[in-house]
Amino acid sequence: MIKLLHIDASDSYRSLLAAMAPAGAFAVTASHSGVAEATGDDRGLSGCDMVILSGAAADQAGTGIAALKAAAPTKPIVILAERLSLDSLGASFEAGAMGYLVKSISHDALFESLMLVILGEKVFPAQLADLLIEKTPHDLDPGLAERRRALTAKEFEVMQYVKLGYSNKQIARTLGIADITVRLHINNAFRKMNVKNRIQGALWMIEHEEELNARKTMPRAG
Repeated sequence: MIKLLHIDASDSYRSLLAAMAPAGAFAVTASHSGVAEATGDDRGLSGCDMVILSGAAADQAGTGIAALKAAAPTKPIVILAERLSLDSLGASFEAGAMGYLVKSISHDALFESLMLVILGEKVFPAQLADLLIEKTPHDLDPGLAERRRALTAKEFEVMQYVKLGYSNKQIARTLGIADITVRLHINNAFRKMNVKNRIQGALWMIEHEEELNARKTMPRAG
């Protein structure tokens, strides 16, 4: 039997965790409303096989995971978020999470994902696949104005550094975000700009530099 320690201010999701798996597969052996309460439960942490953060606890995943890792370094941690957030996903894995899932996941898929974590695999939400697929958008006008509106502020900021030749690791350090978050923002920007690689993306940024400068201040090369 796999023993779960569940952290969530609400009790509503705990019954689901216990009921989603075949009889005898999972048991919620400890539950807490917050990370601070959980890290003080030495017996619960030492006796569990996995820690699951959901609800409000998942919104502060990065700091929560760091605290849990300090208290129980070997316990795998899975985030069950209300919705997919690239920044939260990146921060979670950077802090040491083994899984980041969204609560809309089916019961069967959640059970299988948790089993993969027990086997040492990392798991991601299905929605992430759509963000990683590079394809020509059908709903965007090829004009600059439409593409500029399509880019989020963070995608625009990341692409400024791509134009300057920064690597993903350099961008991550400069902006204080995780490598995987940088990669996702770049892939999204490539799709929206209808380019296939960093060189094309940088050339697109250079080609429209005058117009883009009207929107944002360029970072200085360093």
